[in-house]
Amino acid sequence: MADTATTMKYIRRHYGVSQSELAQLLNASVRTVQHWEQGDYEPSGTAVKLIQLLAKNDAVFTELTLMKEDEGIMYLEHDDQALTIMGVQFRNEKEYRATMNAVVSNMYEGFEPTLDDIQMARDADDLERPMTAKEILDRVNARNSVRSE
Repeated sequence: MADTATTMKYIRRHYGVSQSELAQLLNASVRTVQHWEQGDYEPSGTAVKLIQLLAKNDAVFTELTLMKEDEGIMYLEHDDQALTIMGVQFRNEKEYRATMNAVVSNMYEGFEPTLDDIQMARDADDLERPMTAKEILDRVNARNSVRSE
C-alpha cells in the first residue's frame, strides 16, 4: 500500500493540486483519496489505471482537467467507505454496491437520480432479492407518472 500512497502524494505535488482537486479528477470522494494517500485502502479497478497514467503522463492530467468542466458528465455523490449515495446510508456493502450499479447503469441512459430515487432503491433492498436496474427505473417512472397526473 505504501507504493500507492507515495504515488498519490507524488501526483498531488507534481501537478500542484489539493486532495479535493485530485478527488474530482479521479471521480472519487475526498475521503477516499485521503485513505489512499494514507495507505489505509488500495484503489481498485479503473482508479488504479488512472492513477498510474496520471503519474506517468502529463497529457492525462490535462485531459482530465478539461473533462471535469464538461457539463455533460454526470457525477453521483457517493462515499465507498461510509456506504452512502447522495447522503443515503446503506446497511451493508452488498446493498450499497447493488444500488450503485443499478443507478449508474441507468445514468448512462440519461437517468438523473433524485434523493427520493436513492431512498426508494435502498428501501427496495428489504425485498427478497435485490431489484434489477430495469426494475428500479420502472418504479421511478411509475412514481413520476403518478406525480404528473
